Amino acid sequence: MRIQTPPSSGEAHNREKCSRWQLASYFIAFILIYTNAALADGSSHKIPGIDREPAAHQVPADLQNLPTEEITSIRTARQKDLEKLRNGADSKEVAEEYMLEQLLLHDSVRLKIIDVIPQIIEDYAIEGKFKETLMGYRSTFDENVSELRKGIKNLKDYQAYDFRFAAVYMSMLFAFQEHPEFYKRLKADMVDENTSIGDYRKRLDDSYGRVELAKAQMDAVHSAEDLENVIATLDEELARRKQ
Repeated sequence: MRIQTPPSSGEAHNREKCSRWQLASYFIAFILIYTNAALADGSSHKIPGIDREPAAHQVPADLQNLPTEEITSIRTARQKDLEKLRNGADSKEVAEEYMLEQLLLHDSVRLKIIDVIPQIIEDYAIEGKFKETLMGYRSTFDENVSELRKGIKNLKDYQAYDFRFAAVYMSMLFAFQEHPEFYKRLKADMVDENTSIGDYRKRLDDSYGRVELAKAQMDAVHSAEDLENVIATLDEELARRKQ
């Protein structure tokens, strides 16, 4: 008979670390539906309309070595790009207001987790201390997180709030990991629309469409700002050469 030796403490630690990293990655892919990118440990993520992508329009790296005629040509092209972008586009204030509105509508769907947690407890027949733990998370969402939501006045406020929401949700899923029998079922149910958590995820997916529309408007605002910065730098170089 072959005797299996238990894993060393180092091996056990590595397995646990790997498992937690997998959970964090799975969490980011699931609950932060509108995430564009995230670190593997889930410590940060991008929020559409708030976190910006790298500038699409940049000043040529060799600007000072370019002929004046070429700089003038680039400046003319960038000005046309800016005018085209501005044509029919919302102002920055209007775009930010719409972005915040849609993020909050999406967040209203996220907060339905308050209703989902008791349903999971019932469906999975969770009892004892773990039930108390999950209901504690429900209270946190229902009281602390919801209270923080009331103070959101702008996109910066929302960013801070979103970080808090994500931290609480990730903590709850880590708690599930300590109960493999429930965690395994939870992962399966997340992709089953006929379950409470699966239906919750579908509603999040559906609400994301409005966030994408708002993001497109914010992207246009950010691109316009990038073009304005490029044009200003080109003008400075042209003015320097005239001195």
